[in-house]
Amino acid sequence: MSLTDDAFIDARLAFWTRHMKETAARLRPAQTGPEQTGPEPADLGTLLDQLVAVHNLSSGLVADLRQSADGSLATTDAGRDYLARLGIALAHSNRAATHLSTAVSGLADAHRPGPRPGTAAPAESQLGVMLGHDAALRSLRRALDAVTSPLADAQPGTRTVPAPSVVEQHQRPAETSTRPVRRRP
Repeated sequence: MSLTDDAFIDARLAFWTRHMKETAARLRPAQTGPEQTGPEPADLGTLLDQLVAVHNLSSGLVADLRQSADGSLATTDAGRDYLARLGIALAHSNRAATHLSTAVSGLADAHRPGPRPGTAAPAESQLGVMLGHDAALRSLRRALDAVTSPLADAQPGTRTVPAPSVVEQHQRPAETSTRPVRRRP
């Protein structure tokens, strides 16, 4: 590993750290006051802007991974460590985008003029917006941790297993039940 490679990796990690912090700072939840019962329809634009910011972050990570994997950087230990960090950060930023998509859907359902079959009740939709937004922030924090924490600190076999997404948690059948679980379409 040359000093040039070390300097490149340090510069790229600093760039991704700054970019992830800026993206996370943009993820502000919808404001609720005493007169508001939840997110307003105008918050849809804000959520969509946040989703675009997370998508741009993920796209940048993919481009950097692709470029770095094709170069000589992938042949060094530090380079492989860098690629692994970016891969983990990409997984978490993609989860953040998924959670924000859920929040956008919840906001759209909460402000639908009339109930449609298969859509959640307004209170459930508002809860989905808040939970989706919070989960997106947690995923971005994990992406930031992946970039800022060296992988060498984790012993083989002691790395944490990623938590299942909200969708995966709700799609699992109850383990104690002998009857099939009924789900909404």
